[in-house]
Amino acid sequence: MRCLSVWLALLFVGLSPAGALAQAPSRDWRSDERVVIGDFGDINAVATAYDRVFAVSPRQLLVWRPGFGEWEGPFDPPDPRYLHGVAAALADPLDNSVWMARPDGWTRYEPDLRLWSAGDVPEGVLGIAFDLANPTGGLLLRTREGWLELPRGGLSPVPASAPLQPIAPASVDAFLRTHPAVAGLSAGVLTDARLRRARFTSVAPSFDRLGWYLGTSGVGLFFLREGSAVPEPLAFGVAGPSVSALFAVPGGVWAMSERTAVNDAALTFLSSDLREVRYLTGPSATGLPFNTARKLIGAGNALWAATDQGAARIDLQSGRVELLDDTRGLPDRRVFDVTTRQRWLGVASEGGAVRYTLDSLIPLRVAPSLTGVAYAIAMNADTTWIGTDDGLVITFGRDGELQRPAGMQGLEFAEPVIALAWMGRSLLGLTPTRVIWRDSSNQWQAGVDYENQLGRLRALTVDGDGVWLAGERGAGWARLGLPVVRPVLDGDIPGDARDVAVDAEHVWIAAAGGVVRFSRAALR
Repeated sequence: MRCLSVWLALLFVGLSPAGALAQAPSRDWRSDERVVIGDFGDINAVATAYDRVFAVSPRQLLVWRPGFGEWEGPFDPPDPRYLHGVAAALADPLDNSVWMARPDGWTRYEPDLRLWSAGDVPEGVLGIAFDLANPTGGLLLRTREGWLELPRGGLSPVPASAPLQPIAPASVDAFLRTHPAVAGLSAGVLTDARLRRARFTSVAPSFDRLGWYLGTSGVGLFFLREGSAVPEPLAFGVAGPSVSALFAVPGGVWAMSERTAVNDAALTFLSSDLREVRYLTGPSATGLPFNTARKLIGAGNALWAATDQGAARIDLQSGRVELLDDTRGLPDRRVFDVTTRQRWLGVASEGGAVRYTLDSLIPLRVAPSLTGVAYAIAMNADTTWIGTDDGLVITFGRDGELQRPAGMQGLEFAEPVIALAWMGRSLLGLTPTRVIWRDSSNQWQAGVDYENQLGRLRALTVDGDGVWLAGERGAGWARLGLPVVRPVLDGDIPGDARDVAVDAEHVWIAAAGGVVRFSRAALR
């Protein structure tokens, strides 16, 4: 019968609209190869089994393992329609799979087999239930025209009578009537950082009946211990879906989400195994004092971010933010790049480049004659390389004149240099279409054009003897001068790629729709 379920799932995908298929992944990724971590502020349905809790978001399914205090997933359906409009869920008492009700049908997920199945119900689905009086019976669907039963292993529901002893999803209204203290205190729980009100969307009792799991629209999943009046948040996902920059640290990665119409800028720490999630959102009244960050780097117990309001030092223990802006030595607060080397902090901004002493943050304006945009900066002793609209330039000391680096004669490209990075003792530069680098003979080389593979490039990260590249259409790894190996494109990544971070086992990609964690082995 499981083969029939698989066949039904494939048939359902085959009948999906062309628009849904346009965003399909390039291959059938295993869950250990690719995980998409988005914003899980909206939880539309919750269901509980004896050893796990299912939380349904508009695009993915999460599993919470209370016995271990850790998350599994998130899991992506083979077709986005599988989760569209889900408003109720039930765990199957026989096999601990989860059934979900959509307005136009049903969806099922078997976690032990990682198997999805789904089907349409022309009569529409108003609710779902199991019948204790018929424990081996299938799922009961309440429709506008009466009850239907979906037999176990069946492909389509058949007419049925109403359940005699129904097991149905719990009602939020009934829960609040029996927990008036929660209803009275819900204003504090259901208010986000911008003081916008959310609402409870779903509720399910824990299997041991010692508490309740509460889904919300806007502030995620909560657990309420029986006898308590204040639900505890169960955090997962990035604090905003539009992620602009990443920085890998031992044990995980920091992801910067930019401000959108519904989210403030925020930092999220994701552990490598996705079992730990932490947020830095700034003061509750103001949030982080910037809208977006284009680059993240680490320095001691802090992160430095290149933001639209200056170079921001973010203390990871206290959450305190210190800004270097146009009142503290920058020619313009719009910062494109930050870097550290030895005792220096380098900042590239809209109006030029500045070096700061890391200990005292005293500014040293380099190349004062450069008043245009500086996209990128790299340093070595008293030498400063700057990426500009006119390509790569170099200056020495405080008042050195701008000049072209030696060895660039005959290098034919007329593009801005938007990022710089060191590969050992070699300096690499990124343009919107290619990588340039200084070889062992101090001559500069221009690599192949990557625009056909990845679109216009945005970021590079050195990894071994090659680089990871992020572009408008996707991301991938390439050796210098060679094409990208096995690129991952839109569908593999939720939107355009903005940044890449790597650790020993994973490749993390920042995108418009969240962070994707890939297995290094799957991409290399």
